[in-house]
Formats: sequence, C-alpha cells, structure tokens
Amino acid sequence: MGGTGMRPASKLLTALCLALGSSAALANDPGVTDTEIVVGGFVPFTGPAGLLGYAGTLGSRIAAAEINDRGGVNGRKINLIVEDDEYVPAKSVQAMQKLIDVHDIFAMTSVSGGSHGLAVMPMIEEHNIPTINPLVTTDAHFEPARASFFGIGMSYQQGVIDLVRFVDATEDGLTWGSIVQDDESGIPREEGLDTVLAELGKEAVLKQRFKRGQADFAAEVLRAREAGVDAIVLGGLPAQNAAILKEAKKIGYAPKFGAVWMDHIPQVIDLYGPEGDGVYVYDFVPSMTDERLKPFLELANKYLPAEDVPKLNRYSIIAYTGMKVHAAAMEACGKELTRACEIENLKKIRDFDAGFMAPLSFGEDVRLTDLKGSVLRVDHAAGAFVAVE
Repeated sequence: MGGTGMRPASKLLTALCLALGSSAALANDPGVTDTEIVVGGFVPFTGPAGLLGYAGTLGSRIAAAEINDRGGVNGRKINLIVEDDEYVPAKSVQAMQKLIDVHDIFAMTSVSGGSHGLAVMPMIEEHNIPTINPLVTTDAHFEPARASFFGIGMSYQQGVIDLVRFVDATEDGLTWGSIVQDDESGIPREEGLDTVLAELGKEAVLKQRFKRGQADFAAEVLRAREAGVDAIVLGGLPAQNAAILKEAKKIGYAPKFGAVWMDHIPQVIDLYGPEGDGVYVYDFVPSMTDERLKPFLELANKYLPAEDVPKLNRYSIIAYTGMKVHAAAMEACGKELTRACEIENLKKIRDFDAGFMAPLSFGEDVRLTDLKGSVLRVDHAAGAFVAVE
C-alpha cells in the first residue's frame, strides 16, 4: 500500500483537529457566526441624556432591520444589543464589560458620552473592537487617531466657531461670553469661542463653567448680565441650557443665545418653553421637519413600534448612518469577516452617503468626519427649528 493512506481513526482525529483549529480562529474575533454579527452599544435610556441615547438606539434599530430585511451582511443578520448606562461613567464600564464578556460583541455602534468613552477606551483598544460613535464628538476620542474608534460629526470647537461667526455678523459690537459644563463636552465649546473671537479681533467678556448635574444657574446668569455680555454660548445638556434661559427671562435679561447640535431635538422646544424663542442652534443634521427626511420617517414607520416614532431625533439619523457604514465596511470583507478587516475598510470610506445627511469620509489618520453644518433658530410658536443660513 502507498504511504499516503490513512486509517479511519487517523482521518477522524485529523477532522477533529481541523474543526478545533477553525473554532480557535473564530474565537479571535467574537460575535460572528455563519448566521449573525453581534453589534453592541451603551447609551442612557433615562435621565437628562435619555432623549439622546434612546433616539440613537432607535436609529441603529431601523438600520439593522433594513439591512436584515435585505438579507443581512453577506448572509449574516445584525444582532443589535444596547445596554443602558444611565449616563454614569462607572456604569458605562460595567455595560462595556457585559457587552464583551456576556454578549460576545463583534463591533460597537454607540458610546454615551465624552468621559464615558474615555473610561471604556482601554477595553475597546485592547480588543480592537470596530467602533463608530454617532453620539459624541469629543476631541479626546479621535485625536490622536485611535486604531478602531471612529465618529460621525464635527468637533464642538468647529461647531461653535461656525455658529459664532454667523451670529456675530447679525449685529455690530456684540460682546460674548459662555456658560459651559466643566467636562469633555463643554470645555471644547469654550475653546471654540476663544478661537473664533481671536479671529474676529475680540475676547470673551466672561467665561463660566459649571459641574455636571447642576440645576440652579441664578448666579451665572446674574454675573453675565452684570458683565454686560449680550451673546452667550451655551454648553450644557438641554435641560441645563433650558434652566439658563428661564433664569435669564426671570430677571429680564435678554442676550442672544447660541447652542450646538445637542439641543437640536424636537423635545427641546417644549423644554425651552417660550424663553427659548430665537435661540440659535448649529447642526450638521437636517431638522426632523425637513423634506429630505421623509424617506427616513417612512423607514421608521415600517420598522419601529408606533409609540417609538415620535421619539426620533437628530441622533437617530446619525446612528442610522453609523450602522450603515458598519455594514458597508463589513460587507467589503466578504465571508472572512474579522475586526481587523472591518477597521481597514472603515479607513477607506470616502463620500459615503446614507441618504439623509452630508456624505462622510474617514482616512488613514482621520477618525472624525469633517461635516459642514448650518444655523437654525428656535421658533417656539411654530414648534420648529427654522433654517436661517
């Protein structure tokens, strides 16, 4: 007999070794089977940031349902799992650990906040988890470029720069100030104000910072009035910004107020109340009443329970886009889907258009998209954000 023959027992042993080798290879990239890809995230569903986090999850769900309806990603269906971190960094770490250890995720589709993202970043980097965050544009997440962490939007600094340029041109001699949260979300807005005022040959008259969770802004508003500030950059969560507006109204103080995209959600108009009429808001996402979003709302009505449709906002649009980008990068890997492959394909994304916001691009060292926005203004009587630029 020739020397290439094998006994049945040897053939069985070889087959078992090959099977075990295949399983070991799969273990290096969790969350992928022949039939599904597990994508996870953590956001707040409750509390001051709950309107943002839950709406983002809805956008991801719409995209995942649409992708799955069309056959999935190379035949694999998206299994979306999102944990509630209540907007508490310590709970963000717990949620991330659960996503890795219990849910065995392949990729991440949402991270709730600036400090929350930094708290879990070591875990994301250790496991090389492809992450696209539609909720936060904190510089520390993206500069310097991290291997697997991507974001959709623009920096808070640039948003404030564009906003102030526009508002400052509406009236001669405006004096500027800011009231921002003392964290990775608020401080960049203060920095953006400093940058644009230097460009305009001005300086901020008064810059004030407050701690997370603060609810009483009587002192800050009074100081701004006494300093003669007649244009203010707001840098808190919507509920805090609303409290500042109401305090100003209470003492008869009427400066121009400017905010960025965090306040561009329909519920904010009621939260602001009449005191918010005329507030400028800068965003790179169209208003939910914009004609361009009709097809998105049709998808929402198709894939969401009726009670969830009114909860959609701008974060739903970005999260939808983020999930579609994930799917495009995964699909380019073919059947041999690995984290490393998806990350390489994300870096190659150029002018990706999901249909509802400006096309976006990444690059070898570009992790946060550079999108152009526009200025809106709150029309309380109409219950809408009206484009003014």
